[in-house]
Amino acid sequence: MDILDKDILIVGSQEFVAPYIYRELEKHISSNARLWLLGTGPLAGINFDLSNGVVSLPAKMDTVIYCDSIDTRVKSYTSETALCAVGNLVKSFSNSVPSNMVYISTVDVYGIEEGDLITEELTPKPLDRFAMAKFDVEIFLTRWCKEHGVSLAILRPARIVGTGMGGNLRILVNRIYRGSYRHIAGNDSRVSVVHAESLAKAVAKTIGLNGIWNVTDGVDPMRFDLAEALSWRMGNKRIYTLKSHEARIIARVNDYIPMFWLDTAALKRELTTLTFSGAKLRDEVGFVPQSVVDFLRTHDYNEQSL
Repeated sequence: MDILDKDILIVGSQEFVAPYIYRELEKHISSNARLWLLGTGPLAGINFDLSNGVVSLPAKMDTVIYCDSIDTRVKSYTSETALCAVGNLVKSFSNSVPSNMVYISTVDVYGIEEGDLITEELTPKPLDRFAMAKFDVEIFLTRWCKEHGVSLAILRPARIVGTGMGGNLRILVNRIYRGSYRHIAGNDSRVSVVHAESLAKAVAKTIGLNGIWNVTDGVDPMRFDLAEALSWRMGNKRIYTLKSHEARIIARVNDYIPMFWLDTAALKRELTTLTFSGAKLRDEVGFVPQSVVDFLRTHDYNEQSL
């Protein structure tokens, strides 16, 4: 890609993907331009909560990367709060609008719980609060960017793996760490994931483009392999295996007397394949992701790692 020679704003400094995006864009920005982080927490160069109003920006931002929420468990993230924040963001541009925007959405907007290699052609039908809020922001930014002549790349990542990750993957990691997670014998279901480093590379490649793209690692590992790779990163924690009939019995009992994470709904999810196609991003943009399982097992983590 070309060297980025104008200021870039990353909105969402409190989100765990922000440092990955910052580090990746550092490789592509010229010495005449600056990278800014807006949000809350210690990483923020511009410390401000957009839910509180319009922010005064210190410079004209040519490119804005917007990651307003990554963790599905954040109950305060609703369509109302999401639209308030993005509305305040675009008001902050005043008469100096950016040339490019990249919005990090989610594959959750499709509202589908089972399927294989789902493409961007599927019409979104979000099912829950989080997905609806993300889709509402997509619609808002699509309209606003078109009205103001701003390029908009919408990225819909699968579950994001990385230091500080949240949502369902954080729950999985916690269960593995505590020793409560179990494999299910014979389970060959697959799930789409992407590492935060790969997502950051996708952000860099789509600056200045218009379109909507799924972002995955292109492998869609079996749930078994993903859990084993995560356990490897935690000192090779042992994961025991339940026979399928044992899992069904535990799930039925747990529906009535909650003692374990595996109820009937959780068992169904565990045995269900849900994958998304990242072929469009590969073919149109030349994006080459890295296998999450390979990364977890082979990456040389050191004091410089995120």
